[in-house]
Amino acid sequence: MKNQALHDAAIKAINAKNEFLCSIGTHIWKNPEPGFREEKTSAYLVKLLQDMGLEVKTGLALTGFRADIDTGRPGPTIAILGELDSLVLPNHPECDPVTGAVHACGHNASATSLIGSAIGLLESGVLDSLCGKIALIATPAEEGIELDYRKTLIDSGKIKSISGKSQLLREGVFDDVDISYMHHLSAHYGYNDHNGCVNKKITIHGKSCHAASPQKGHNALNGATMALNAIAMLREVYSNDPYVRIHGIISNGGDAVNIIPDNVTLEYMLRAPDLESIVSLNDRFDQVVMYAAKAAECEASVETIHGFMPLYNDPELGELMCSVIREISPETEFTPNDKFFASCTDMGDIATVIPAVHGYCLGGRGTSHGINYGIGDQYKAYIENSILNTLIAIDLLCNDAEKGKVIAARKKDLLPIPEYIKVIDKLSMTVKSTDL
Repeated sequence: MKNQALHDAAIKAINAKNEFLCSIGTHIWKNPEPGFREEKTSAYLVKLLQDMGLEVKTGLALTGFRADIDTGRPGPTIAILGELDSLVLPNHPECDPVTGAVHACGHNASATSLIGSAIGLLESGVLDSLCGKIALIATPAEEGIELDYRKTLIDSGKIKSISGKSQLLREGVFDDVDISYMHHLSAHYGYNDHNGCVNKKITIHGKSCHAASPQKGHNALNGATMALNAIAMLREVYSNDPYVRIHGIISNGGDAVNIIPDNVTLEYMLRAPDLESIVSLNDRFDQVVMYAAKAAECEASVETIHGFMPLYNDPELGELMCSVIREISPETEFTPNDKFFASCTDMGDIATVIPAVHGYCLGGRGTSHGINYGIGDQYKAYIENSILNTLIAIDLLCNDAEKGKVIAARKKDLLPIPEYIKVIDKLSMTVKSTDL
C-alpha cells in the first residue's frame, strides 16, 4: 500500500473502536493511581494487549510494561510511550475519595493511546508494508511527587531513580530502541523543549526542649525559616533568568506546639535548562541552606536526587509529527518548539540518549494540575492521540524505513545510556553542614 492508503487503513481501524477506546480512557480516569503505585492500571492495560495477541513483559520499573509489534523485517525499533500515573489533588471534585489521586494531567489519555496504537497497527493490515519493530512502552511515575514514598523504594532497593522513564533506562528497557515519542494533552498541537530538575530533601537538625524555655534548645523551625529566607534571596540572583525555578514546601514543621522542634524537613525542586546550570544552581542552593541553618545554631543535611534531564526534542521527528497533524486536523495550528517551557518531564531523560519528541495534542480542558482539569473532548484525547501515534510509526517504518533510519542514525551522537547513568548518579548525593 502507498503511504496515504496506509494512513487511511489505520485511521479506519482506530475510528472503528471509538467507543471502546473512550471507555478505556474513562475507566483509567475513574481509577487513578500515582507513580509506582499503578498496579491496577497496568494490569488492566496488559490484559487488553494480551487479548490482542501480544506478549507483554511486565514489572518494568515496578508497574511499567513493554509489548513489541515485530514486522519480521529488519529496521529501526521505535518506542511509543504511554504514561500511567496520576497526580494527588485532594480538592479535585473527581479525585479518589481515599487517596486524593486524580488524572489532572491527562495521563489517562496517554495510557489509552497505547491500546489505540496497537489497534491501528494490528487491525489495519499496515504491518505488511512496514519494517522494524514497534515497542509499546507504559511508563510509570512521571509526576515528581511523593518523594518520601519514592525514597523508601530506593532505600529498599526496588528502584534507583524516582522517575519512571529514568528507571526504565536503568533496567535496559530502551537499550534496543532507536527512536521514541509520545503525546501529552495540552491546549495546542506542537512540541516544546523543557527544563531539567533535581529534587531535594532537606532536614534541619536542632535540639528539642520545652517551648516555655526555648533558650535550652535550638529551634529547627528557626533554622528552616532562615533557610527559606536565604533561598528567597538566592532567587533574586536568578531574577533575570527566564528558566530557573526554585520551589518547595515544609513537609514537617514539628510534632507538638509546646515542644521546640529538633527536626524540620523541607522538599524542594530546582529547575534549569541545561545540566551545567542544574549543577551550579544545586551547589549554590546547598551552601545557602547549610549556612542559613548554622546561623540559627542548627545543622542541615541536604539530600539531592536526580529528577529529570532537560528535554531537547529531535526537530526532524517533530516535523514529522507536524505533517501528520496537518493531515488529520488541517484546521488546527501547530506550534513547533515556539518557546522553551520552564516545566520538566522525564521524557528529557529519554531524549538525552535517543532521538525523541514529547508532543502535545488536544483533548483536555481546564488548568493542568488544577481542580478544574478534565477531559474536554474524548475523540481528540483518545482517538486522535492514537491516530497520531500510529501514523508517525507508519511514516517512520514504511518505504524500508527511509525516514526512520535517518532519525535513528542520530542516536550515535547522543549520550550513551551507561554514561547517562553515571551522570545522574553523580547528581544524587547528600551533603551535611557538619562537614563545612
